[in-house]
Amino acid sequence: MRRYPFRFHSRRAWFVTSGAIFIIVIALVWQQFFHTHSKFIPTTGGIFTGSTIGTVKNLNPLATNSSLFDEDLKQLIFAGLLRYNPVSGQIEDSLANFRISEDSKTYFLTLKNSAYFQDGTPVTINDVIFTFEKVIQNPNFSNTILRDAFEYVSIDTVDEKTLAFILPEQNVFFLSLLTTPILPAKKFENALIEEVTDPDFPFNKHPLGAGPYQLKNIVPNNDGSFRVFLSKNKYFHGGTPLLDQLVFYVYPEFTHLDISHPWTTMFSKIPAVWLDKFEKKLFDQLQLETEYQKREYLLPRFTALFFNLDRESINNPGLRKALRLSLDKEKILEKESGWKQTDSFFFFEGVESWHVPDFAEARRTLRDNGFPYNTSTETRFSKNTGEALELELITSTSPPVYSRFAQNIARNWEKELGLKIEVKVLTPEEFQEALKNREYDLVLFGQNFSKNFDSLSTWHSSQAEKFNLSNLTNEDTDFLIDEVRFSGAQSDLFALSEELDDILPAIILATPTYNLFVSNELQGFSDTFGKIRSHAQRLSGIEKWYFYEKLTWDWPEDKSKLWGFVKWIFGFDTPSPSTNHEETS
Repeated sequence: MRRYPFRFHSRRAWFVTSGAIFIIVIALVWQQFFHTHSKFIPTTGGIFTGSTIGTVKNLNPLATNSSLFDEDLKQLIFAGLLRYNPVSGQIEDSLANFRISEDSKTYFLTLKNSAYFQDGTPVTINDVIFTFEKVIQNPNFSNTILRDAFEYVSIDTVDEKTLAFILPEQNVFFLSLLTTPILPAKKFENALIEEVTDPDFPFNKHPLGAGPYQLKNIVPNNDGSFRVFLSKNKYFHGGTPLLDQLVFYVYPEFTHLDISHPWTTMFSKIPAVWLDKFEKKLFDQLQLETEYQKREYLLPRFTALFFNLDRESINNPGLRKALRLSLDKEKILEKESGWKQTDSFFFFEGVESWHVPDFAEARRTLRDNGFPYNTSTETRFSKNTGEALELELITSTSPPVYSRFAQNIARNWEKELGLKIEVKVLTPEEFQEALKNREYDLVLFGQNFSKNFDSLSTWHSSQAEKFNLSNLTNEDTDFLIDEVRFSGAQSDLFALSEELDDILPAIILATPTYNLFVSNELQGFSDTFGKIRSHAQRLSGIEKWYFYEKLTWDWPEDKSKLWGFVKWIFGFDTPSPSTNHEETS
């Protein structure tokens, strides 16, 4: 028989070639099918860098002697049973799930199975009891604000995963206290209560928490600045963070802030007095408009004029009303950048009120309430005493803007009302002593509620001689405060605001504005940045920030991709992607 090896080999080569071409075509078509039914999702990688000013004082999350940068690190390193979500403005689950009893006096906290510290050890009931009972409720605990908040709270163990916090009465603000970071009890074995928050205690130099990132090291530089390196916590209960590493460049003063690094992702806590200069320099060096976005934000704090209601010279309601009517806030603030005028006692809770200056009405109010003006002596005097009306206004040298505010306010009242205002600008030590002894008619000072969701305490009788700088003791006000704490209803808060507007224990002046600059390359930041309550909370949700994306299937889990591919080839309908996606850099 005659053989045809050439034809046989040619036929085999043809089949092999055809098969290869078919596989390549199918692969290309499959790839097209994948791209048609895919979406971009965040993926891991990249180093976040931040430039800021500050120092490191104490990294224990329960300590009071901490710097602003300490608070940044605590936000990253530690986690609480619950957490505040800046986007929703609500308290939500973190290391634990929570539920509240029907009478709203008992809070049940159940630790999640995913709750671990950064060394891989689980967060236990013992750690929670140590944090709240052994430390916070210890009578010698140095953080008196936190200790007082838990003074009458009982803590019972329900099972190996659940604790019950039992309150003597309802308090809608209690959930915020459960955001307190949890300490690992084993790291404090045999430690005295005084050592727990001692900045030199070993743990507080090398802290270990359950937050998204863990501290690697702190490297000082010769110019007084330092670098802080953090790595992601692979045991984080919220899922492994996407950013591989965080690096902070920290400078002692703003003038030393180095913005020459083109790789800086975020510039934080830019002081208002430096904002214009910083923005111009950033624009010149790093093309601000295309590479960075500026984000302005407010915090729950305000500067106000508090009236000492125990002083006879200021306890006349008509006098206080006249002082408010004649205060031109816009003029007082016009030369001070970085301040936003506010009139409400509870502006951060969404309660607004507006007061327009009316100088003529202010003068009539003074006259009608026993404080006429003597044109011959050009003085405002009291009918009761026959003496010139003179008020003492104190403030602190720190921050310097307070003294400028006080001087401008005094000039405003002297010009419009003919009042004599003695302004005393005291050193911080002298100022604290004057506050303690209530040695003032008026005090210009700030209130900060970043760590205290219960802003009502400022006006409660129980805080007279303490945080209640006006020494307001009023049964109606106390009743409304208790109602707000009991129900949390916005209507009760509005009623309280109206009551305070009527009594007028203080004049709310303004709240400072803050700014940061963030690189447009950073994704996910806008999704987590909302109504933050502290500078540190700008880092809330950092585990979800990312630089890179990858393609993945956008296909219903209950549908066959292979069968869908066959139908897609022949032009039949296939499941639609859940959303439309565009490739981003």
